[in-house]
Formats: sequence, C-alpha cells, structure tokens
Amino acid sequence: MKVLLYAQNYSPRLQYICTFIFKEVMGVECTVTCDLEEFKSYNSVRINYSNSPICENEFYILPVDLLFQNNIVPQRVECFKINNHQAFFKIDHADFSFDIFAASFYLLSRYEEYLPHKKDIYGRYAHENSLAFKEGFLHLPLINIWAKNFVAALQNKFPSFIFIQHAFRFVPTYDIDIAFSYKHKGLWRNAVGFLKSPSLERIMVVCGWRKDPFDTYDWMDALHKKFQLNPIYFFLVAA
Repeated sequence: MKVLLYAQNYSPRLQYICTFIFKEVMGVECTVTCDLEEFKSYNSVRINYSNSPICENEFYILPVDLLFQNNIVPQRVECFKINNHQAFFKIDHADFSFDIFAASFYLLSRYEEYLPHKKDIYGRYAHENSLAFKEGFLHLPLINIWAKNFVAALQNKFPSFIFIQHAFRFVPTYDIDIAFSYKHKGLWRNAVGFLKSPSLERIMVVCGWRKDPFDTYDWMDALHKKFQLNPIYFFLVAA
C-alpha cells in the first residue's frame, strides 16, 4: 500500500520525516506531491498537509511552519497530553491533534542542539537542556508511540490501511576502553601507577586479595543469562 501526501511546497525536511515515519516505522511507501490534481484523483490513503482542506475523503493535518523553513530558529514548543503522553505543535480543526511530522522532525533531527545551549563539562549538549528531559519523556520512544496513535487515526479514516508491525528486541552493547583497572597490567605498570597515585586497593588487587573494581564480567554474564540476552562487547585493544 502507498500513501500519497500533498503539500503546497516541496520540503527536504518533510521528505525526510515522511520517509522515516512511513517507511522506517510503518513499513509502507509514501510519496510527497505538490500536484493538486494528482492528489484529488488518488483513490487510496491520502494525507493533506496544507493550509486548508481539499476534499472530503482525506486525512487532514494543518502544518506548522517548521518543515518549510530554510533556517534554524527557536521554535514555540508548548507540550500537552494526548493518550497520556506528551505532544507539541498542537493544531485545531484537523484529523490529528498535533503536527506529527513537525514534532517528529524536531525530536529526530535533534533540532534544539543546533540552537544556542549550555554544554556539559566535556563540551557536549547537556541532556538537562532538552525538551525530553524537561517534560519527562527522555526514556520513551515517543515518536514510535505517536506513530501508533497516528496509524489508529489513519485506519479510522481508511479502514483498508495496512502497516507492518515490527518486532523489537533488546541487545545490550558495551564499549570497553579499559578492561581492568589494575589486573593483568604487570608489575612495572602497577609500580609506576602506585608511585603516581598510591592506593591500597591497587596493592590488594595485585596481590589477589581483592577483585579488580573493573572486573564486573561475571555479574554481567549472570544478568544476561537471567534475562536471556545476547550482548555485544567492543574492546579497545589498540596499543
């Protein structure tokens, strides 16, 4: 099944987010068109993403300006609840309560990271600045949740609309730069390390009286076995 989306103007931002939402998340093809006659004559799932309704049998979303802008400027973001989850870019007189395309683009592109912001001690974008942290959805796959609600709304308008339900699995991955703190580093390296930073812990580990503080592999293996996980380890082994 193919979805046809009409917009008054072509936008790379709109094309990008439509490809993600429809192809990556829903598993369906979506074509963006600016041809009004093509849209009017289309007889399957069609979405009108323009400033006014066009025909009766359409799914209408009133767009905010974000996807049709060519610059990066602060956006007016005011969150509200829909189905117990946060959303923003609220719209009225449409078939969906907010502009899911603009809101998804805002989050997926990390738009706010391109605006002036406070950095952490390593010069990175501090997560405390983010909308997701401030509004309490940093731990949620919010775009996927929105997409699920969007599918339900589309199916209400177009009962024949079929999408692919993806199966997800958790694969823990670990980037291990230093496998052990003291263990397996040899007498010379530990002696030099002790002279630079005297530590009773180092002595006890080297003598075999205490477990290396970085040696958590048995605990991790037990955890993976308990929850039937297949982890992937990346060890930095370059000299």
